[in-house]
Amino acid sequence: MADGQGVTPEDMQQYLNLDTDGDASVLADMISTAEDAVTGAIDDTIGIDVYRAYPLFNQAVRVLVDYMYYSRGALSDQNKAYPPSYAYMINSIRWKIQRDQAAKAGVTDGTI
Repeated sequence: MADGQGVTPEDMQQYLNLDTDGDASVLADMISTAEDAVTGAIDDTIGIDVYRAYPLFNQAVRVLVDYMYYSRGALSDQNKAYPPSYAYMINSIRWKIQRDQAAKAGVTDGTI
């Protein structure tokens, strides 16, 4: 995957070890949903291209898509809304992106 490109259906097919002939449109929708969920949990005023430059963001998207893909139709049986690793990644990304954005804006106290 090229830097800044983000997660693609082809990447997810490989990550999930799926046959490359199917589910590309389903995966594309799930990727979009996952990106919206991650950016919404952090700061939706920051452009998606900024997020996609962070490998941990892309991994959080993969983890959430993996979870959604394999949990389809079984949500009532789930006892957790998200995998624990996803929550850890969101917290890690949140502080890194906010710190980096503050630095770009010339803010020295860490607030944007």
